[in-house]
Amino acid sequence: MKDKKRRSTVCHNCDSPLEEHYNFCPVCGQSNTDNNITFWILIKEFVDNYLGIDSKMAHSFLPFLFKPGALTNRFQEGRIKHFIHPVRLYLVMSLFYFFIISFLLSDYSFASFGNDDSNPAYIDLDDLRFNDDYENISDSAKLAFLPDSLEILFPEIREYSVMYDTIKAQFGEEYTDGTKVNILESLINPDATDERPWIEQMHILARDTRISDEAFIDSLTSRNGEMNFNVGGPETKQKFFKQLRKIFKNDEGFKGFLLGNLPLMMFIIIPLFVDVLKMIYVRRTHLYIKHIVHALHVHSFAYLMYGLALLIMFRLVDDTGLRGILSGVFFIGVSTYVYVSFLKVYKQGWFKTLIKFNIVGFVYSFFLFTFFFAAIGISFWYYQG
Repeated sequence: MKDKKRRSTVCHNCDSPLEEHYNFCPVCGQSNTDNNITFWILIKEFVDNYLGIDSKMAHSFLPFLFKPGALTNRFQEGRIKHFIHPVRLYLVMSLFYFFIISFLLSDYSFASFGNDDSNPAYIDLDDLRFNDDYENISDSAKLAFLPDSLEILFPEIREYSVMYDTIKAQFGEEYTDGTKVNILESLINPDATDERPWIEQMHILARDTRISDEAFIDSLTSRNGEMNFNVGGPETKQKFFKQLRKIFKNDEGFKGFLLGNLPLMMFIIIPLFVDVLKMIYVRRTHLYIKHIVHALHVHSFAYLMYGLALLIMFRLVDDTGLRGILSGVFFIGVSTYVYVSFLKVYKQGWFKTLIKFNIVGFVYSFFLFTFFFAAIGISFWYYQG
């Protein structure tokens, strides 16, 4: 037995002799558990106990991937000993999916949105500091490329290398890595106004500690007259801009906060998905637990496939057209799997099942988009910075 690795022949509390198969000491009642184990055994027990990654996963793998509805039907038949529990399967696949999303989003920063990377006029602050191609540009010209807010913050600095190190120390490596400057426009017209994307300007202004919230609001609205910030009364508007500044001051923190809320959002959606299934099949005698198990299984499959799709499209494929094709292939594949699962689990004709499948898909898509934007709004409003 796996548990024997943690059993002892002597009680560690009262020193009474124990048989190895005892779960508790018959004298003092303490659990017969030896905690003096290797770190590898501890990790393996955690994975086995909480995620169910053991022989059950191996037995469940093929029917889960290639036999839609099979695990749901076997669960309903009571054949669960050799198969992973649907809740554990859901947790494993959701962890995989949201890990992939976090991994892919780690390369993106709000400060880089709107930059035209194909335009050679835009270069990184790192290039001005370390690239030999720009070593002949004078320090005064390099400093002129920077936003006015940095000149106000550090008026005494006249060397670009010193300015770069100061910016990195003050704002962090993320800022120096993600900020670009337009050197071509500045070289042609040194007196040109700041034409950087407004999102990048917001990022810079938000981190300028000498700019008050009121000045930040004024600068933001004046720099982008096209945006209309009618978001309620004065207090609501002030709260909105304060939250906006928090986000652009620490966009990585907000990104983590939002990603932390998405799994909870998806877990809330599952009961709604189950309720839709119950309503669609209201004339059938299916128990509620059957719909729950079925929902967990199809969501687990979708997490696995879409996680792999995102990983392939954004780490192995650079062509935008091919990415579109792959996204369509994965979407059709997941939809086909779910449709076949409906056929196998609810055992109705293909045409009637197709109609119900499309109704469920439409309602579920509405819930998904509604809750997604709600999660963004709630995360925005309650982010603490």
